[in-house]
This record gives sequence, structure tokens and C-alpha cells, in this order.
Amino acid sequence: MTGPVVVGVDDFEHGDRLIAVAVREAELRGVALWLAHAYHGYAPVTQGVPPGFTPEQILRDAAEEQLSVIAAKVRAEHPDLHVEIAAMSGPAAPALAQLANLASLLVVGGRGRGGLTGQLLGSVSLGVLAHAHGPVLVARGSCERATQRVMLGIDVAQDPRTGPEVLEFAFKEAARRSAILYAFYAWEDPADLYAYGAKIFTHAQHAAALKHGRERLETALAPWKQMFPRVQVTADVVAGLPAKLLVEATGLADLVVIGGRAHEGRDGMRVGAIAHTVLHHADCPVAIIPEN
Repeated sequence: MTGPVVVGVDDFEHGDRLIAVAVREAELRGVALWLAHAYHGYAPVTQGVPPGFTPEQILRDAAEEQLSVIAAKVRAEHPDLHVEIAAMSGPAAPALAQLANLASLLVVGGRGRGGLTGQLLGSVSLGVLAHAHGPVLVARGSCERATQRVMLGIDVAQDPRTGPEVLEFAFKEAARRSAILYAFYAWEDPADLYAYGAKIFTHAQHAAALKHGRERLETALAPWKQMFPRVQVTADVVAGLPAKLLVEATGLADLVVIGGRAHEGRDGMRVGAIAHTVLHHADCPVAIIPEN
């Protein structure tokens, strides 16, 4: 795709981290950056307001003014980057998702505006996933670092397995960043799920399951290694609780790539329990890629 990187700016006062992530993604792709904000132009219900009054234009002007300030700062710091602004009326999630139809990537914030220390993902970002049918990057993480590693959370146990859209995106991102691709499959160990798991699953069966997982992982990666011969790939299969293992591994990556199942007959993605946990607790940006 050659479309712009679109970033949904919700919190004008504390959006520096989000903007920095979006700028980096636009520069990596060599495309324009669109700064977008959705506002609600509802007429207030209060005494003294003249009939027919609507704050639509007032809110639009205010939003465009705020976006223009940010755009001017980005242009000054990144003179080679083309920056546009877009103020939209309506609920943020569907508005951003619709604008993202023209984008190569939609970037959203990694926490809500409540400012909780847990940094849980906000309702707007979750809502965007429910409407978007293109790649969405959630700007997670609390600090800047460069591990030169892209992590791919891949499922080789389920059928259908992780789709080609996710694998292609991960390999392209690793190539774009000159990074190592760490393909990670977390095998759900029964011993971690049930107190009696170790008794019904022998050591030999445990080893066989891990060996089988590694073989399937290598099979899934093989054609993509041929298509991207310059991307160094490290593959790993680890036994344990998948959500916990994936979240812990995010501290070792610059980007995590996982898939989201496309809704049948309509836009949006269904994010599973494991991906949902990663989105809420990851320590680096998370890219969700729709799978058909």
C-alpha cells in the first residue's frame, strides 16, 4: 500500500508519544502523515441557548486549530514529511476506521484518557478494531528503545491458522526496519492450566508436543523466508500460558504483529482473548492485521 499513515489524535495535551510513533511509521514507509481528530457536534441542552444553535462549526474550528498546531510542529521537526489534518464530526471509532480506508496504516493510542497507571487500552482504540478492515497499530509501551526485533505472534495449532496477511506484514516490517523477525508460538501447556495436568501429560508427550509445534512453525515460515531472504528469522516454541508469555516477550521487541479475524459480511475484526490481553498489557507497539 502507498496510502498515508493516519493517526487518531484524541488527547491533544498528552499525545507526544503517539505522534512520535506515527511519524516514525510514515517515514519508514515514505508516505504522508494524516493527523485526524473526531469531535461530537451535539447541541447543548441548557437554558439560554437559542433555538437551532449547534456548536458544529465552533468545534470543527477548534479541532482544526489544535491539529494545525501539532502539524506545524511535526513539519518543523520533519521537513521532508508531508502532513495533512482531518477533523471529523461523529463518534471517534467509526470515523477513524472510515478514514483509514485510504491508509496504509492506522495508528491509535495505547491507553484511555483516564490516566490509570495500568495503561489499559481505551474504548476508542478497541472500537476502531471493531470497525477497521486494514492494519491498525496500537501505540503501546512506556519508553523508547531499539531492540531491532519484530515479534510475530503466530498460531500453528488452530485451523485455520495464522493467515498469510499477518505473515506478509511481519516480514515486510522486519525488512523495512532492518530488524530480526522473532516468530513466537506459545503452546498451551496443560500443566499450567490444571493442577492435575502434569499427571495426565507425560514428559515424553510434552517434548513431542513442542517438537511438533516447532515443525509446524518452520513449515509455516518456510515460503516467507524464501520471499524475504534478507530477513533474519528466529523461531521459538515455548510451553506455558500464551497470553502471559506473549506479554512478557513484548519487552524484547520494537513491534509485535498479531492477527485479528475479519467479521463475515462487514468491516472490523474479532480480537481473541490472547490478543486482547496483549493489547492491554504489551510493552511495545502492537500491530493488528485483519485475516480473511
